[in-house]
Amino acid sequence: MAKFNKTVEVRWSDIDMNRHVRHSAYADFCTHVRVEWLTAMGFPPERFIELGFGPIIFREETEYYREVHLGERITVDVELAGASADNGRFRFRHHVIKPDGQVAATHEILGAWLDLGERRLIAPPPALAEVLTGLERSPDFSEIVPSNRKATQA
Repeated sequence: MAKFNKTVEVRWSDIDMNRHVRHSAYADFCTHVRVEWLTAMGFPPERFIELGFGPIIFREETEYYREVHLGERITVDVELAGASADNGRFRFRHHVIKPDGQVAATHEILGAWLDLGERRLIAPPPALAEVLTGLERSPDFSEIVPSNRKATQA
């Protein structure tokens, strides 16, 4: 499957005092594109509510290469950079691409699926696992091996 991508226009609310896109707007753009991709694949937000689970994020990271300015129409893609064997853990990577084709930023998240009733990590249902398997993989895709670390209280 080809990478899923969406074009987004940079709005006034996305800009910081230096007149370029603020750091957290990149995460917003990428989240928007992930939700659009999941919706296009048959998993709109309402379906997650019906099934009683949703995504959670453990880590989020952005590398910036070029400035993006007000009014630019950027393209944001999504690819699978890693997954556990059961697709219960995932690493998505996004490229934020300027109108001239230059990559402005790379954004990556590491996360998992959470059962909202039991508040525990789960593998996704087979239909969503199939969607994840169908997403284009990054050239450096790697399997995520869940750790057995337990959260500790201070």
